[in-house]
Amino acid sequence: MLSVTMLALAGQLLGAAMPLASGTDVEHGRPSATSAEQSGDQSGDQAQPPVTFDPTRFDSLTALSLRSFLDSAAEQGLPLGPLINRALEGAARRVSGARIMQVVRAHAAAMAEARAILGPTTPVADLDAAATALRAGVDEKALSAIRTSRPAGSVVIPLMVLTDIVQRGVPIIAARDAVTTIARMPSSDDALKGLQAAVAKNSVRGPGMAVDALNRYLRGTVSGGNPPSAPATTDRKPIRPPSP
Repeated sequence: MLSVTMLALAGQLLGAAMPLASGTDVEHGRPSATSAEQSGDQSGDQAQPPVTFDPTRFDSLTALSLRSFLDSAAEQGLPLGPLINRALEGAARRVSGARIMQVVRAHAAAMAEARAILGPTTPVADLDAAATALRAGVDEKALSAIRTSRPAGSVVIPLMVLTDIVQRGVPIIAARDAVTTIARMPSSDDALKGLQAAVAKNSVRGPGMAVDALNRYLRGTVSGGNPPSAPATTDRKPIRPPSP
Protein backbone atom coordinates (compact mmCIF):
# COMPACT_ATOMS: atom_id res chain seq x y z
CA MET A 1 0.00 0.00 0.00
CA LEU A 2 1.31 3.36 -1.01
CA SER A 3 0.30 5.18 2.11
CA VAL A 4 2.00 7.17 4.78
CA THR A 5 0.64 4.92 7.43
CA MET A 6 -1.26 5.23 10.56
CA LEU A 7 -0.26 2.71 13.13
CA ALA A 8 -2.50 1.68 11.01
CA LEU A 9 -4.78 0.46 11.46
CA ALA A 10 -6.02 0.54 8.29
CA GLY A 11 -6.99 0.25 5.42
CA GLN A 12 -6.15 0.19 3.39
CA LEU A 13 -8.83 0.71 1.09
CA LEU A 14 -8.37 3.03 -1.81
CA GLY A 15 -5.92 5.91 -1.58
CA ALA A 16 -4.51 8.68 -3.65
CA ALA A 17 -2.75 11.89 -2.82
CA MET A 18 -2.00 15.26 -4.33
CA PRO A 19 0.11 18.00 -2.75
CA LEU A 20 -1.78 21.24 -2.98
CA ALA A 21 -0.11 24.57 -2.81
CA SER A 22 0.82 25.26 0.78
CA GLY A 23 -0.63 28.10 2.76
CA THR A 24 -4.00 29.49 1.73
CA ASP A 25 -6.29 28.51 -1.11
CA VAL A 26 -6.43 31.92 -2.80
CA GLU A 27 -9.46 30.92 -4.81
CA HIS A 28 -11.56 30.18 -1.73
CA GLY A 29 -9.73 32.23 0.90
CA ARG A 30 -9.25 29.27 3.25
CA PRO A 31 -6.34 27.00 4.27
CA SER A 32 -5.25 24.67 1.52
CA ALA A 33 -5.88 20.93 1.86
CA THR A 34 -2.20 20.34 2.55
CA SER A 35 -1.90 22.74 5.49
CA ALA A 36 -5.33 21.87 6.88
CA GLU A 37 -4.61 18.17 6.60
CA GLN A 38 -1.30 18.42 8.37
CA SER A 39 -2.71 20.32 11.31
CA GLY A 40 -5.71 18.03 11.51
CA ASP A 41 -3.63 14.85 11.58
CA GLN A 42 -1.02 16.06 14.00
CA SER A 43 -3.48 17.48 16.50
CA GLY A 44 -5.09 14.05 16.87
CA ASP A 45 -1.99 11.89 16.73
CA GLN A 46 1.43 13.44 17.23
CA ALA A 47 3.20 10.27 16.09
CA GLN A 48 1.65 10.36 12.65
CA PRO A 49 3.59 12.29 10.00
CA PRO A 50 1.60 14.57 7.71
CA VAL A 51 0.37 13.19 4.42
CA THR A 52 0.72 15.32 1.31
CA PHE A 53 -1.63 15.48 -1.60
CA ASP A 54 -0.16 15.01 -5.10
CA PRO A 55 -2.53 15.90 -7.97
CA THR A 56 -0.18 14.34 -10.51
CA ARG A 57 -1.21 10.90 -9.27
CA PHE A 58 -4.70 11.35 -10.75
CA ASP A 59 -6.37 12.41 -13.91
CA SER A 60 -7.29 16.10 -13.89
CA LEU A 61 -11.01 15.57 -13.17
CA THR A 62 -10.34 13.24 -10.23
CA ALA A 63 -7.67 15.59 -8.87
CA LEU A 64 -10.11 18.52 -8.92
CA SER A 65 -12.86 16.44 -7.33
CA LEU A 66 -10.54 15.21 -4.60
CA ARG A 67 -9.23 18.67 -3.86
CA SER A 68 -12.74 20.06 -3.53
CA PHE A 69 -13.85 17.18 -1.33
CA LEU A 70 -10.80 17.38 0.95
CA ASP A 71 -11.35 21.11 1.41
CA SER A 72 -14.91 20.32 2.49
CA ALA A 73 -13.76 17.53 4.81
CA ALA A 74 -11.19 19.85 6.40
CA GLU A 75 -13.91 22.41 7.10
CA GLN A 76 -15.80 19.66 8.96
CA GLY A 77 -12.72 19.00 11.07
CA LEU A 78 -12.06 15.55 9.63
CA PRO A 79 -8.43 14.38 9.44
CA LEU A 80 -7.39 14.22 5.81
CA GLY A 81 -4.50 11.78 6.06
CA PRO A 82 -6.69 8.63 6.03
CA LEU A 83 -8.69 9.99 3.10
CA ILE A 84 -5.59 10.82 1.10
CA ASN A 85 -4.20 7.38 1.86
CA ARG A 86 -7.28 5.72 0.42
CA ALA A 87 -7.06 7.83 -2.68
CA LEU A 88 -3.37 6.93 -3.05
CA GLU A 89 -4.09 3.24 -2.81
CA GLY A 90 -6.74 3.60 -5.48
CA ALA A 91 -4.24 5.29 -7.76
CA ALA A 92 -1.69 2.57 -7.07
CA ARG A 93 -4.24 -0.08 -7.99
CA ARG A 94 -5.21 1.82 -11.14
CA VAL A 95 -8.88 1.91 -10.22
CA SER A 96 -11.17 4.48 -11.79
CA GLY A 97 -11.48 8.02 -10.51
CA ALA A 98 -15.15 7.40 -9.81
CA ARG A 99 -14.30 4.46 -7.56
CA ILE A 100 -11.62 6.47 -5.77
CA MET A 101 -14.13 9.22 -5.03
CA GLN A 102 -16.70 6.67 -3.89
CA VAL A 103 -14.30 5.13 -1.36
CA VAL A 104 -12.97 8.48 -0.11
CA ARG A 105 -16.50 9.79 0.43
CA ALA A 106 -17.56 6.60 2.19
CA HIS A 107 -14.54 6.68 4.48
CA ALA A 108 -15.10 10.33 5.34
CA ALA A 109 -18.72 9.60 6.26
CA ALA A 110 -17.60 6.64 8.37
CA MET A 111 -14.98 8.76 10.17
CA ALA A 112 -17.62 11.35 10.97
CA GLU A 113 -19.85 8.61 12.38
CA ALA A 114 -16.95 7.11 14.32
CA ARG A 115 -16.12 10.50 15.82
CA ALA A 116 -19.71 10.86 17.01
CA ILE A 117 -19.50 7.42 18.66
CA LEU A 118 -15.99 7.58 20.12
CA GLY A 119 -15.79 11.28 20.94
CA PRO A 120 -14.42 14.48 19.36
CA THR A 121 -10.90 14.06 20.77
CA THR A 122 -10.39 10.56 19.38
CA PRO A 123 -6.91 10.22 17.82
CA VAL A 124 -6.65 9.98 14.04
CA ALA A 125 -5.44 6.37 14.03
CA ASP A 126 -8.38 5.31 16.18
CA LEU A 127 -10.86 7.16 13.95
CA ASP A 128 -9.38 5.56 10.86
CA ALA A 129 -9.58 2.07 12.34
CA ALA A 130 -13.13 2.72 13.56
CA ALA A 131 -14.20 3.97 10.13
CA THR A 132 -12.75 0.84 8.52
CA ALA A 133 -14.67 -1.27 11.04
CA LEU A 134 -17.96 0.51 10.33
CA ARG A 135 -17.50 0.08 6.60
CA ALA A 136 -16.86 -3.63 7.15
CA GLY A 137 -20.21 -4.04 8.90
CA VAL A 138 -19.23 -3.58 12.55
CA ASP A 139 -22.07 -1.76 14.30
CA GLU A 140 -22.21 1.22 16.63
CA LYS A 141 -22.74 -0.95 19.73
CA ALA A 142 -19.55 -2.87 19.01
CA LEU A 143 -17.55 0.34 18.59
CA SER A 144 -18.92 1.73 21.84
CA ALA A 145 -18.09 -1.54 23.62
CA ILE A 146 -14.51 -1.41 22.34
CA ARG A 147 -14.17 2.18 23.56
CA THR A 148 -15.56 1.23 26.97
CA SER A 149 -13.12 -1.67 27.23
CA ARG A 150 -10.26 0.81 26.84
CA PRO A 151 -11.47 4.18 28.12
CA ALA A 152 -8.03 5.79 28.01
CA GLY A 153 -5.82 3.73 25.69
CA SER A 154 -5.65 3.30 21.95
CA VAL A 155 -8.33 1.12 20.38
CA VAL A 156 -6.55 0.59 17.07
CA ILE A 157 -5.52 -3.03 17.67
CA PRO A 158 -8.87 -4.11 19.18
CA LEU A 159 -10.68 -2.53 16.23
CA MET A 160 -8.35 -4.08 13.66
CA VAL A 161 -8.77 -7.52 15.22
CA LEU A 162 -12.55 -7.10 15.50
CA THR A 163 -12.84 -6.02 11.86
CA ASP A 164 -10.70 -8.90 10.63
CA ILE A 165 -12.46 -11.69 12.51
CA VAL A 166 -15.90 -10.35 11.54
CA GLN A 167 -14.81 -10.41 7.91
CA ARG A 168 -13.71 -14.02 8.41
CA GLY A 169 -17.24 -15.06 9.34
CA VAL A 170 -17.43 -14.65 13.11
CA PRO A 171 -20.79 -13.08 14.10
CA ILE A 172 -20.46 -9.51 15.32
CA ILE A 173 -21.78 -10.18 18.83
CA ALA A 174 -19.41 -13.11 19.41
CA ALA A 175 -16.50 -11.15 17.96
CA ARG A 176 -17.33 -8.07 20.02
CA ASP A 177 -17.62 -10.01 23.27
CA ALA A 178 -14.35 -11.84 22.71
CA VAL A 179 -12.38 -8.74 21.75
CA THR A 180 -13.74 -6.59 24.58
CA THR A 181 -13.14 -9.33 27.14
CA ILE A 182 -9.50 -9.63 26.11
CA ALA A 183 -9.03 -5.86 25.65
CA ARG A 184 -9.88 -5.27 29.31
CA MET A 185 -6.98 -7.46 30.42
CA PRO A 186 -3.57 -5.97 31.25
CA SER A 187 -1.12 -6.00 28.33
CA SER A 188 -3.82 -7.41 26.10
CA ASP A 189 -2.50 -6.46 22.65
CA ASP A 190 -0.51 -9.67 22.29
CA ALA A 191 -3.51 -11.76 23.28
CA LEU A 192 -5.65 -9.93 20.74
CA LYS A 193 -3.11 -10.64 18.01
CA GLY A 194 -3.15 -14.28 19.04
CA LEU A 195 -6.95 -14.32 18.77
CA GLN A 196 -6.73 -12.87 15.27
CA ALA A 197 -4.15 -15.46 14.24
CA ALA A 198 -6.19 -18.35 15.68
CA VAL A 199 -9.34 -17.27 13.87
CA ALA A 200 -7.49 -16.64 10.61
CA LYS A 201 -5.86 -20.08 10.71
CA ASN A 202 -9.16 -21.89 11.21
CA SER A 203 -11.41 -19.71 9.05
CA VAL A 204 -10.11 -21.39 5.89
CA ARG A 205 -12.25 -24.37 6.89
CA GLY A 206 -15.37 -22.24 7.22
CA PRO A 207 -17.06 -19.74 9.57
CA GLY A 208 -18.03 -22.50 12.01
CA MET A 209 -14.41 -23.45 12.54
CA ALA A 210 -13.51 -19.78 12.96
CA VAL A 211 -16.10 -19.45 15.74
CA ASP A 212 -14.88 -22.66 17.40
CA ALA A 213 -11.31 -21.35 17.33
CA LEU A 214 -12.43 -18.05 18.83
CA ASN A 215 -14.25 -19.78 21.69
CA ARG A 216 -11.33 -22.12 22.44
CA TYR A 217 -8.86 -19.25 22.41
CA LEU A 218 -11.07 -17.09 24.62
CA ARG A 219 -11.52 -19.86 27.19
CA GLY A 220 -7.80 -20.46 27.32
CA THR A 221 -7.02 -16.77 27.67
CA VAL A 222 -9.60 -16.05 30.35
CA SER A 223 -8.63 -19.14 32.37
CA GLY A 224 -5.01 -18.04 32.37
CA GLY A 225 -3.79 -21.10 30.51
CA ASN A 226 -1.93 -21.22 27.24
CA PRO A 227 -4.50 -20.41 24.55
CA PRO A 228 -4.22 -22.28 21.26
CA SER A 229 -2.25 -20.46 18.58
CA ALA A 230 -0.98 -17.86 21.02
CA PRO A 231 1.63 -15.56 19.55
CA ALA A 232 5.08 -17.09 19.73
CA THR A 233 6.73 -13.72 20.35
CA THR A 234 5.74 -10.48 21.99
CA ASP A 235 6.45 -8.39 18.90
CA ARG A 236 3.86 -9.97 16.57
CA LYS A 237 2.17 -7.27 14.52
CA PRO A 238 -1.59 -7.38 13.92
CA ILE A 239 -2.70 -8.52 10.50
CA ARG A 240 -4.56 -5.74 8.76
CA PRO A 241 -8.06 -6.82 7.80
CA PRO A 242 -8.95 -6.79 4.11
CA SER A 243 -10.28 -3.45 2.89
CA PRO A 244 -14.08 -3.22 2.81
